Amino acid sequence: MIKITEKNRSLVFLAATMIIGVLIVGVLILVENNDVQGVEIIDEQANTNFKDLENKIDILKNQNFDPNSYNTLATAIDASYEQGLINSSAKANLISNLTTVYSNLVYNRCEFYLTGNTMNTSTDVLNWLSQLESITSRNSSIDYYRGQINAYIYYSETLPNKVDSFISPGITNYNDTLYYSFKNEIDNMPKLQPKYRAKPLFNNIKTRLINELAQFNTDWATAGVPTE
Repeated sequence: MIKITEKNRSLVFLAATMIIGVLIVGVLILVENNDVQGVEIIDEQANTNFKDLENKIDILKNQNFDPNSYNTLATAIDASYEQGLINSSAKANLISNLTTVYSNLVYNRCEFYLTGNTMNTSTDVLNWLSQLESITSRNSSIDYYRGQINAYIYYSETLPNKVDSFISPGITNYNDTLYYSFKNEIDNMPKLQPKYRAKPLFNNIKTRLINELAQFNTDWATAGVPTE
């Protein structure tokens, strides 16, 4: 059995004191490091305009459509990244969000045009679709709206002009094949979706052209002019 002398007791007390001292210093260093890291995180969060850019994208949803809005915000996002205000992940997130919002705005303008609820021209909306294609690349939504707008133009402008050109020279220009071809195309307007061709505009066009073709056919039949 080890006999604890006064000298041994002093050594044990000294060793215990040193161990406790080392532990206290270690705890203080750990706390200090955590405090420093906390300050760094706070500073990093404070030195960013991510939320500001995110809010501007959200506001875009309810503003009057501006075809320059995409480039304006995309430039601001790029500038923020170059200045170190946002990291690459935040930049990608913002650009993706902006692209989605702007795409929906363009598609809404297309719908407004096709349903007759806008003063924009076909040239306007086709140009916006081309701009969007340069941003996102070609996709099914762009193809759909471009096709419908071109069909809208064809049935509202091109086809009526063709029928007028067929009728205007008189009965000597009558041709059975063209007559039935025009009549079928006017009746069905196959390239245009039903929800768009049901508009009063197309109903009026259909009624006018069918009546004019019917009268032309009657004039030819009563005149007894042979077809070509």
